[in-house]
Amino acid sequence: MQLKHQPNLKTGYNKIIGPENNLNYIEEFGILSLKPGSVFEGSSQNTETALVVLRGSCGVEAGEKNFEKVGQRENLFEGNPATIYIPAGLDFDISGGPCQIAICKAKSSKRGEPVLISPEQVVIKDSGKDNWSREVRIMIGPETISQNLIIGETINPPGNWSGTPPHKHDNEELYYFYCSKPEGWGVERIYSEDRTTDELIKLKDNTVTIMPKEHYHQIVAGPGYTIYYLWFIAGKDNKLNALEDPKHNWIKGE
Repeated sequence: MQLKHQPNLKTGYNKIIGPENNLNYIEEFGILSLKPGSVFEGSSQNTETALVVLRGSCGVEAGEKNFEKVGQRENLFEGNPATIYIPAGLDFDISGGPCQIAICKAKSSKRGEPVLISPEQVVIKDSGKDNWSREVRIMIGPETISQNLIIGETINPPGNWSGTPPHKHDNEELYYFYCSKPEGWGVERIYSEDRTTDELIKLKDNTVTIMPKEHYHQIVAGPGYTIYYLWFIAGKDNKLNALEDPKHNWIKGE
């Protein structure tokens, strides 16, 4: 499986991951860059969809609901996103702009009404300690409104690590990265228990990585550069089970 994708984003919808990637729960991931006055028509058939407004503001019509002026931040590193959750079986339109939106789709049969998760509703946590501390923002958490997806963001300070000790999930996971400066960078390690997969991936603006089920992963930001990443987790019953690599548990002092 190709673990890293480095798209050259253009105006309009940029599909980065799709059914051709043969994942069990993640159906699609892409970035929509919408110009003022434009309209994007989408569908949530046989999937549940999270629309994460990364920057700017837009209007969203989904089912019988109409959400206006969704989103307000201009900087990924400051402030929380607005997110629209759309259950399976609904079409949706995104209009307005300028804005940039992450479109995250997971396989699902759940029906229901669309939901707005406002910036004020985002759960913020300080995770880790020492040089593996970071800020975590959770828009759709485990065992909440979705059937199979969990969505959040992490702000990784310069020189700090995320996902420490290295951990793995029963779920599939996807990261979308952005750096505080255009020349910024970081590194992600992805490996399997038997080391048939063991890769170091350079991270820069718009890098997308996939962590298959049961693959350990860990991230570090280059000195002087803060890294943002959106995380999209999909698995049965939107539960989040993390298992740390026992070889590295000693660093927690337990």
